[in-house]
Amino acid sequence: MLRSLTLLACIYLFFAAAVAHADPVTLRARAETNGPAITMGDVFEGVPADIAGRAIAPAPPAGQLTSLSMPVLVAAASAAGLDFTPPVGVNVVRVVRPGGARATLPASNSGGRSVSEAAVRRGEMVTLVYAAPGMSLTMRARALEDGAVGQSVRFQNTSSNRTIDAIVTGPGAAEANP
Repeated sequence: MLRSLTLLACIYLFFAAAVAHADPVTLRARAETNGPAITMGDVFEGVPADIAGRAIAPAPPAGQLTSLSMPVLVAAASAAGLDFTPPVGVNVVRVVRPGGARATLPASNSGGRSVSEAAVRRGEMVTLVYAAPGMSLTMRARALEDGAVGQSVRFQNTSSNRTIDAIVTGPGAAEANP
């Protein structure tokens, strides 16, 4: 019995020491990838150099945006031995991969926005997805301003004429959340 308790105490101390030495990391303010995979360093700040290059998921195509759920990020951090506490209320992290066909357009005057990175142009019709837990609505909307992937832009719903703020997810596409 004493031998079992000693063994359990040693196991507990081993795991407690491992957790105590885990490197604390936080989410980056803007998650951006440039390679074929989204890496730990793309999403987390404070990642040791030997872990930063580990892949989490495939990268989206150039000029597109993808989402990583918080359980995926928690599992990736845990598997790498990192100390990560998800921020309250954050369920998804969006990762952008700059570039694409629209990123090579010549710049022009756009009221302060960089047109060379515009995935959506003012006046252009886009497919806007409104996503809420348990439902997803798709509608046509008109862009009221230019916007790059990952940028918040105002759109007008062509059916109701209501103005909606949404995130540009790619050429001709945007997503709004409640």
